[in-house]
Amino acid sequence: MRRFTIMIAAALALSACQTPPAPDDATLYYGFARLDPDREEIVEDAWLVVAGETIVRTGAGAPPLGRYADRRDMTGLFALPGFVDAHAHITAGPHKIEFRDGAPAVTIESVDEITQFSARMALAFGVTTVRNPGGDPVANARYDENIAAGVWVGPEALHAGAIIQPPPFVGGAFAYPQTEEEWNAEAARQAALGMTYFKLYQNLTEDELATGVRVAHEHGLKAIAHLNMVSWMRAVELGIDGLEHALPTSPDLLESEQREKYLADLGPNSKFYYRWFELADFDGPLIGALVELLVKEQVQVNMTLGVNEIVYNADRLDEIIPVEDHRFAHPQNLAASLGFLEAGRAGWSPEDHERGRAAMPKVLAFAKMLYDAGVPMMLGTDGNGGGPTFAHEAALHVEAGIPVWNVLRMITSDNAEMLGLGERTGRIAAGMEADIVFLRKNPAEDISRLRDVELVIANGKAHSFAALTYDVAELE
Repeated sequence: MRRFTIMIAAALALSACQTPPAPDDATLYYGFARLDPDREEIVEDAWLVVAGETIVRTGAGAPPLGRYADRRDMTGLFALPGFVDAHAHITAGPHKIEFRDGAPAVTIESVDEITQFSARMALAFGVTTVRNPGGDPVANARYDENIAAGVWVGPEALHAGAIIQPPPFVGGAFAYPQTEEEWNAEAARQAALGMTYFKLYQNLTEDELATGVRVAHEHGLKAIAHLNMVSWMRAVELGIDGLEHALPTSPDLLESEQREKYLADLGPNSKFYYRWFELADFDGPLIGALVELLVKEQVQVNMTLGVNEIVYNADRLDEIIPVEDHRFAHPQNLAASLGFLEAGRAGWSPEDHERGRAAMPKVLAFAKMLYDAGVPMMLGTDGNGGGPTFAHEAALHVEAGIPVWNVLRMITSDNAEMLGLGERTGRIAAGMEADIVFLRKNPAEDISRLRDVELVIANGKAHSFAALTYDVAELE
């Protein structure tokens, strides 16, 4: 009797150690190397099981036995959590300049065909989540509906609605409230359409910025800003939640002698993009106080270092944006963007471009200084989402001196946490959403390999790079 009891106990113990059966719709992925940016380690011969939209199991070694709807051998590939592009205008159509009532009007209207193309290209390059920092809120809401319904294929998105900016910027992607009633109405409209952020732009006055921050918070929105003449310091004091671009180009952040030189040279052009960095004293008390305040208030900063690089190199863009990569941008958006870049460098001489290129190391040093100080730093492209520029933006952060593993963490779990999504995406673990990228090469050895995508899983659905990009040549 005692022997029989021991046998039963042993059988129960063995049963408890066995892996539970996989769900009927589960897919097993096995044989790959899993990169864990949080632990800064690579797990060889890894496997995971996806059921529905969720990762249900992970492990390494011999994959668990069982019946699966599909078994996929991923030998030779490298897996990371799905990428998060924290500055991606996923619903933006081409920039246009029109004349309305005899005055120039700049518009960025959404076009469904272009949005769907941009969404597929973002996903093709491993981006499963984006933060869209400004666009027509009606188009943004339509994007969310179509993605949720499976009508469109693309990343999950968190949006800012119409960008708050004075004319000549007009149309669905912009708004310029001027009375208290109009400010409240615009914030309420964007909140009702499901927006998360309220984007305040560079030509607003300090009083308008203060009003925008206040009404955003009153309607449950986070206030983010791309600023110029109003300083980052003042924006933080007013309660801003996030700052966009490595362009803290307010004269108020320059020491007095440098400030006078800066103001004397200001003109109706974009030379301030490099001139501010030529004059900024990163060891001075003003920049020091700014960094201290950013850390204290934990204001999220998104550098988009590629923006500075593109502006400085607008005279030789093919070296920054290779012609062979043009096919991954919608032709209408690409043509409009190139046209705006050309117009934006009006008044620039060859010397100006050389000075801009000479300022780029200081831009990178600024990013490294903020990161080292503990400022919450996001990573995004300022494109339509992902694309080849995503890997390049990550490479610029590495060039700035941020370690590769830290950058891999930025584009996965860090970005997800700062978007408030860290409990469900940004990591490869049981119970998390099945947002996974399989790469052909190891990005921990060379960050540029982030663009070598073989397969991406978004909410449990697998898409090959080839399938997502099959028709890009037809648009050329």
